[in-house]
Amino acid sequence: MDAARMAQQAVEESAVLLKNENDLLPLPRGSKAAFFGWAQEDPVISGNGSGAARSQRELNFVSACEQAGIAPVESVLEFYRQWRRETRQDAGSQLDFAQMKELVNSGAMYEIFGTYTPNPTEPSVPRELVEAAARETDTAVWILGRRAGGEECDRRLENDYYLSRQEKELLESLRQCFQNIVVVVNSNGVVDLTWAADCPQVRSLLFLGVPGEAGPVALGRLITGAATPCGKLAFTLPRQVEDYPSWEDFTWDKDHPETTRTYETYGLLPPKGGDFALRPVTPYREDIYLGYRYFDTFGVEPLYPFGFGLSYTSFSLKPLTGRRVGEGVFLEVEVQNTGKRPGREVVQAYLRAQGTRSPRPLRELKAFGKTRMLAPGQGETVKLFVPWRELACFAEDRSAWVVEAGVYALEVGDCSRSLELAAVIQAEEDILLEQGAPRLLLREDYREKLEFLQGPQREDAIEPGNCPVWRLTFVPAPEKGQPLLLPPLPQGLSQRELACLCVGYGPGVPFSAFLETEAPSSLTEESGKPLTVNDHPVGWAGNSSPAIPEKGIHSLFYKDGPAGVGGVAWPTEMLLACSFDRKLLQSVGQAIGDECLDLGVNVWLAPALNLHRHPLGGRNFEYYSEDPFLSGTLAAAVIQGVQEGRPVMCCAKHFAGNEQETFRRGSHKLRCDAVDTLATPRALRELYLRPFEMAVREGGLHCVMTSFNKINGTFAGGSRDLCTGILREEWGFDGLVVTDWGDMDQVVDGADAVAAGNDVIMPGGPPVAEQILRGLEEGRVTREDLERSVRRLLGLLRRVDRDRL
Repeated sequence: MDAARMAQQAVEESAVLLKNENDLLPLPRGSKAAFFGWAQEDPVISGNGSGAARSQRELNFVSACEQAGIAPVESVLEFYRQWRRETRQDAGSQLDFAQMKELVNSGAMYEIFGTYTPNPTEPSVPRELVEAAARETDTAVWILGRRAGGEECDRRLENDYYLSRQEKELLESLRQCFQNIVVVVNSNGVVDLTWAADCPQVRSLLFLGVPGEAGPVALGRLITGAATPCGKLAFTLPRQVEDYPSWEDFTWDKDHPETTRTYETYGLLPPKGGDFALRPVTPYREDIYLGYRYFDTFGVEPLYPFGFGLSYTSFSLKPLTGRRVGEGVFLEVEVQNTGKRPGREVVQAYLRAQGTRSPRPLRELKAFGKTRMLAPGQGETVKLFVPWRELACFAEDRSAWVVEAGVYALEVGDCSRSLELAAVIQAEEDILLEQGAPRLLLREDYREKLEFLQGPQREDAIEPGNCPVWRLTFVPAPEKGQPLLLPPLPQGLSQRELACLCVGYGPGVPFSAFLETEAPSSLTEESGKPLTVNDHPVGWAGNSSPAIPEKGIHSLFYKDGPAGVGGVAWPTEMLLACSFDRKLLQSVGQAIGDECLDLGVNVWLAPALNLHRHPLGGRNFEYYSEDPFLSGTLAAAVIQGVQEGRPVMCCAKHFAGNEQETFRRGSHKLRCDAVDTLATPRALRELYLRPFEMAVREGGLHCVMTSFNKINGTFAGGSRDLCTGILREEWGFDGLVVTDWGDMDQVVDGADAVAAGNDVIMPGGPPVAEQILRGLEEGRVTREDLERSVRRLLGLLRRVDRDRL
């Protein structure tokens, strides 16, 4: 299957049907519908920043639906086409190259970068046009678009999460004129959908997310029944945005810095150092209760729960007798298609712990599986495996993973709110699974003042009934992979050459292409000869590693991003996660791996493994889910697909705690420090680090990108606890660690990064190489540290066969 067809299948397998009263969808081929919403003419196919992707084709939802057999109302179509022509003319006045150069040289570009760009304004549709359309058809299709936010910029509440004034007016017109309304959500994040759920005329609601270039064709097939929606929500949709426990602990508006959450907001004494007017923080006070873990544990009713999704058919699920094995337990669930159309169903298994010493969320996803396409009346037995390791929690007082004494129920169903007991496990005493060390610690005075959320005391006993009950007395420790034997260093590397190899090749100056004076891309010898060059056949400065060809060291080419490397514009991770399909994600990885080979990319800067913590997170589209297990499982599948049989590596990002974009690397203009993520070690271990751990241990990951933000007071890229202690010593990671691409504002010092085990600072260049050399003089980093990092770089070069070591 070619990449374009693979992308289309991925969209069709991931779209989530949230509402379908009276079986309005699928629409009959040959029927007519009136299409509304600016996104019909300007589809949202990607996010921005590293998650951006472009298509070489002209994309249009209405044209694709028309080709699939739905005739549009021509008058409405022409109205939106005229709007699009006018907005394109306005777009022609955007900055040209000369203006960009002027902005960079004056310093204004630093102020523009990362500013919020609002969504397009929905054109005011004349009421008479809506009424005329309703005389031609009783069905309206509203494609609701959202594209604001992204890299360096979170979303907003008004006209973004909520409908704009113009959209509310359109909804009222549609509600009064049409009996049947289909709403298609083409959005880079969650939006308020209470109006759609509660409005009688909105009979069908389909989440399409950011579907990439295959979105229009896939939508045409989905709404006509040529394809069947079979996705499940990888996040929780609330009834009101304030229901998120993280709601008050998140800053999203750079334009109003007075709204920024700071140490002072919480009565915390800021760490010493730095002349800052603003010291932002984002406390993870919800602790281990993220997403559905909060909604389900505290009994908050969501609009649509995690794991929910309808189909054009119906299914029955029946747990069968499970089977215990040495490594865990196998569950079997019989799935039957009880409806009239073919479809696929997702079976989910959740853990519920009772009587343990440490508080636990009411339920946690621990396994999932998906049927093949089942015809009406057809059935399949889905087998799920839950390793014993998934019973463990991180005990902070022991700095260890422990299966605590207690009773553990495994429940299966089709979403987090529709479950049936399948098996019960009893641990009569604590079982130590894996010993760690006290790392990423939070100051005790911070912990006391922040008052992290505590779960309620639960008295609900687990009654096994007819389910099997297994007693657990021993759990084998997870195996660590054999570490890579790092290549030796070439003879005679100078300290300056080592420093150059610990940064990227390029000027290391923001927006350097627009500067009046060309900046050097490498340190030089006394003669003026550059110490390093870029010898990659297609890689460019800023995205390549330095080479010293005469010493056998060649350049790597790193390439963004999670939505593709310049070939197909792929569906974003937020949508792909809704597939709940490992095999699909592995196939997507294989196709992207082939694209990397074709385009000469050595390291794909993906997948992105941060979590959906807040509804206004600017890059939620770029991340899989609010759930760490789902995120880690799908990431491991993608990584295996990309790397298997190819000299291409993945680089997972942003390690870690990068759930807020606003001030993630501070602001020189505002004298603002980088945001400090304040979280308990347990929340970090169980939630925010878990997808990365799974990517390393299960996916075979060999490259990690650290994040800009601080974690409990220390830059992630300068944290030895993170980059060495947890990643290498605990998880057995043997690859290369690089920073995020940061060349302005408040970012980690190059010498501190290398000393911490963050091997390469990107894009780096001569300014950061000089930082490293100063650190050598000051004793903050050693030559041994530099040599170790360069050997890891050579190890990754060997994996991609760039130097044939």
